[in-house]
Amino acid sequence: MQVRSTNKAKRDKSSILADTKNLLGVLLPAIQRMPKIDRIEGAPVEMKRAAFDVIRHLSIALACQEVREENIRLMIGDCGVMFATFEILIHQGLLTSSTQLEIARHLEKIDEGISKWRSSMRKTDSASGA
Repeated sequence: MQVRSTNKAKRDKSSILADTKNLLGVLLPAIQRMPKIDRIEGAPVEMKRAAFDVIRHLSIALACQEVREENIRLMIGDCGVMFATFEILIHQGLLTSSTQLEIARHLEKIDEGISKWRSSMRKTDSASGA
C-alpha cells in the first residue's frame, strides 16, 4: 500500500509541474494580446508571477525534504493568488471565453494536484507516526 501511495504522489507532483507549464502556455500568449498597460502591471503580471512561484516552490519541495511542507503551503498560497487574479482578469474582460475555460481547467488541475500531494503527505506522516 505504501508503494501505491508513493507512486500516486509522484504523479501528483509531475502533474502540478505539467499543468502549471500548460497554464503558462495559455496565459503568456493571452497576456501578449492585451493592451500594453495591462501586460506590464496588474492581474496578468500577478497571475504569471504566481504560476512561476508554484514551479519554484515545487522544485524546492522536491529537492529539500526538510522544507517540503512549508513549500507545499506556499504553493497553496500561490494557487490562491492565481484564482483571485483569474477572477479579476475575467471581470476586466481581458480574456476570451475559450482562454478562460482553458485557464480554469488548468487552475483546477493544479489545485487538485497540490491538495492530493498534501493529503498523501499527511497520510504518510500518520502511518509513520503510528
